[in-house]
Amino acid sequence: MTENEKIDFKNDIKNYVKRIYSLILEDYKDILSNKSKEIIMNFNYEEDIVIDDGGMFSKGPGRWESSTKKLHLSPDLFNETVYKKGMEIEVKHIPIDGIMNKLNKSYEEKFTGEELANLVRQKKLTYLDVTKGIVIHEIFHSIIHMKTPEEIFSINYGGKYYDCRGVKGELMDEGLVEYYARKFANKHNLFIFPSIPYQENVEYAKIIEKKIGKNTTKLIFNGNYKTVLNCIHDPEFLEKYHILENDWLKSRIIERLKTAQLKNNIYEFQENEKLDVA
Repeated sequence: MTENEKIDFKNDIKNYVKRIYSLILEDYKDILSNKSKEIIMNFNYEEDIVIDDGGMFSKGPGRWESSTKKLHLSPDLFNETVYKKGMEIEVKHIPIDGIMNKLNKSYEEKFTGEELANLVRQKKLTYLDVTKGIVIHEIFHSIIHMKTPEEIFSINYGGKYYDCRGVKGELMDEGLVEYYARKFANKHNLFIFPSIPYQENVEYAKIIEKKIGKNTTKLIFNGNYKTVLNCIHDPEFLEKYHILENDWLKSRIIERLKTAQLKNNIYEFQENEKLDVA
């Protein structure tokens, strides 16, 4: 993107984020935590929307940075994902909620990851369309906080141990964020570019919602993964959850470490280094 294109892009996104936050305040005004309300009210639309290259531990074209309360967008990374990788690793079908009318698709129709990539190649979806499609997910990260920032998760990578801070609860976090983002988009007839790698997490989020039942949303908007699990009285489910989360986190963190190594030509991390890869 040229500098002028970036300015136009950011202005469009700024107005879109304002709209999303306005709708969130309207939909959830009675159950949002004080922390979330403060984040929304103090969000600086000029300074807190950052266009960058994705960072060392890049996880894709969009991310909410909880430590700084900033929305980071890296549209060039989406270009890289679509055109260089073709999203070939994700081929299972999932429904798209709130798909744009211009695509002439009904809610019942489905796409593969490759088909979604083709929509961009064919210019049926633009950079701005796709970025708007992922923004809702990232914004919901600012009001759903399942991860525990100071908790340490240790993994063995390459025969060495690493302490990773701020990742516990991420399995549930990504599932609930994506699930609520899709429901929100569907309600307001907004386009959402589904986060295909989190489809399994979304199915898990649906199970959690069923097991908790009444007041699920209020609990999720005001707690973390521990407070949610404390409301589920199913020993077998809880045991399976902890096993699944440990395996999921190990795989996810190792992929991030590999990405960081490639970006910086670093071939070895210091043992027991505290890695902030949240």
